[in-house]
Amino acid sequence: MNLRRAPLTPHPAPLRLTPAAAVLAAVLLAVLTALAPPAAGAQGQAVRGGDVLYSSTGPSCPVGFNAGRGGERYALMQGRCVDAAGPVWYADAARTVEIGRTESVSFPGGDYALIRYTNPAFTYPGELAAGPGTIQITGAAQPSVGQQVCHAGRTTGVHCGTVVSVNDTISYPEGTVFGLFRSHVCVEPGDGAGPAYSGGTALGLIVSGGSCSSGGATFYQPVVPALKAYGLTLP
Repeated sequence: MNLRRAPLTPHPAPLRLTPAAAVLAAVLLAVLTALAPPAAGAQGQAVRGGDVLYSSTGPSCPVGFNAGRGGERYALMQGRCVDAAGPVWYADAARTVEIGRTESVSFPGGDYALIRYTNPAFTYPGELAAGPGTIQITGAAQPSVGQQVCHAGRTTGVHCGTVVSVNDTISYPEGTVFGLFRSHVCVEPGDGAGPAYSGGTALGLIVSGGSCSSGGATFYQPVVPALKAYGLTLP
């Protein structure tokens, strides 16, 4: 077992258009409106694993994985990040498009949390926004030593390596987190809470790690215990 201690003038006269000019202006406005990108929250937008949600107070946190239960869709996220945030979550940094509400947090002990999606204008597919494309997640598994693992961080992007230990423990001021696994893949500030996976299999969430300049390792919260605790399925 490895023990680590964790280190967010006057008004101008109004312009008057001739009837022909007014018609032309109306046509141009219609064309520009049709060509404009959809507003935030428009039907067809999606939130994927790896995308960032913005809390009503406190930090922004990335989605780990999208999951389902009883016809509802949820975001599985890092507990420590969600625990420091407000209960309402938004899809945009301006916090104008509400996307979900915090339903449960497990931290310390575990390091995972559940956000229930509430905006029907969005879809919540079982995909990760990782690198230049997306990765389809088809299920979850417990990690094993020697297994390949990749993670998607907001700062450094996608990096891959190998699981080097399981059943690790980290101690925080708030308490201890048990049952983590570790890889030799490094992280940088901002990468925390991102998803870890192997192929199309969900493995965990980034919870702590060392910088790439010092060759640090990364610790992860396994996904399977969180899914079991909340009765969730992937994708």
